[in-house]
Amino acid sequence: MVFRTAEQKDIEQLVTMRVSYLIADWGYLTPEQTAAVESQLPEYLKKHLGTDLMGYVAEEDGQLMGTVLMLVQEKPAGPTALNGKTGTLMNVYTKSECRGQGVGAKLVKMALEDARQKGLCHVDLQATNQGKKLYEYLGFLRQDTHYTPMVFEL
Repeated sequence: MVFRTAEQKDIEQLVTMRVSYLIADWGYLTPEQTAAVESQLPEYLKKHLGTDLMGYVAEEDGQLMGTVLMLVQEKPAGPTALNGKTGTLMNVYTKSECRGQGVGAKLVKMALEDARQKGLCHVDLQATNQGKKLYEYLGFLRQDTHYTPMVFEL
């Protein structure tokens, strides 16, 4: 298995892996949701991959077997990000036939090393129940905060 940074040539497979991840995470996607992801994501990846969205992939015989995406952001500096540069991991996904072989761990480690080289202050993520043990093993800490996550749907 080859571990490498994602490239533009991977976009079609990255879209497929994202849909597979979302179905695994949410349990299902409606046809409308699937169509929206498959419509929006290729252009988004063409524009952002390798700039403010880094991708890390495990490939075997030309097929992606695992993925990790890291959104790199620069925000106003604050107590938890003194230079304002942070990363957010998303779409940490390994195909079922490769789970338990360290694929996800190796991809996350690649992202964390890249984050260090880019001078990011920290990398965060939203852990699924299935992934929580992996992230704890890799050194991620549960973030207790006095803030309440909220969203305004438009």
